[in-house]
Amino acid sequence: MAVAITKPTFNIRDKLAEIGANIATSQMPSGTIINTAYSEYSTQVHITTTGRRKYATIWTPYINARESGSDFLVMADVQGYVSSSVDGVNMGIQRVIDDSWITLANEVRNSDAANADNWMAMFHNSGLVNYSFSRTRFAMDTYRNYKAGQKVTYDICAGYHNSTQGDMKINYSGYNSQCTAFIMEIKQ
Repeated sequence: MAVAITKPTFNIRDKLAEIGANIATSQMPSGTIINTAYSEYSTQVHITTTGRRKYATIWTPYINARESGSDFLVMADVQGYVSSSVDGVNMGIQRVIDDSWITLANEVRNSDAANADNWMAMFHNSGLVNYSFSRTRFAMDTYRNYKAGQKVTYDICAGYHNSTQGDMKINYSGYNSQCTAFIMEIKQ
């Protein structure tokens, strides 16, 4: 006697998606990336001699915290053109909530700071006066006082080192350039 056995169809991808969709961030291990944000900025920002040895904010990307007490990894790339500066360019990433630099030695923004930051980042003492650049920085923000749902904001800043003159254009007009930032929230 033959016995007919029937079984429902089973799609492993659907089952895995169901399981993944039901895991709360509270059940994920420390070090898990639980949230991401991406930002682009393409408007030209012009920094003149008032910006020498100072940082000017280019734009302010943000992420909404998914969980309290997380760390945030911030990555940013700035593209620009410098003229009349032979001493280098640099960029920094600053927490907006307490004005603390997370890539510099807590330098005060918009104040002359000779020897307080590594202006040798790009083209320092290269002999170049006019040049284009693309500068990328990574910074881990371990502030951990952010609350779930809070808007976590960062200033992406740039500047050049010259004691007498200079001119910097971020997202130099006439070229198809843009600055980018990527923020990852990491569970602790």
